[in-house]
Amino acid sequence: MKTIKQIADEIGVSKTAVRKRLTPEVQTKFAETVCGVIYISEQGETLIKQAFDNFEPQTKFAQVSGNQFAVVSGEVSALISMLKDELEIKNRQIDDLNKRLAESSERLTEINSALITAQALHAGTLQITKRSNIWDKVFKKKVD
Repeated sequence: MKTIKQIADEIGVSKTAVRKRLTPEVQTKFAETVCGVIYISEQGETLIKQAFDNFEPQTKFAQVSGNQFAVVSGEVSALISMLKDELEIKNRQIDDLNKRLAESSERLTEINSALITAQALHAGTLQITKRSNIWDKVFKKKVD
């Protein structure tokens, strides 16, 4: 009996690929789970390998000729270069936005300070006005 990993390594595919071809029939008749590990009998192994007979991997580097690999490598390099350029542009945009945000924050701080000062002046004016009204009333009564 073999594990899914052992079968996958023999075929040259991932464990997930083997699991996808592990039909309920194969699992119930030819598989046994021990401590969370699935063991597959020789008959089950044969059925799974037959499922891969028509399977051709999309791309294996071993199957790619040197020239094709160079073309793919060149395309990947161009893509990486393009992405680096785009990343640099985004970084500049982020820096610009951070500067604008700092300027806006500074302006808001200045406006807030001005409002606090205006409130203090207004409060002081009200107190002075109230005092002068009281003062006037005191003196008017004495004068009358």
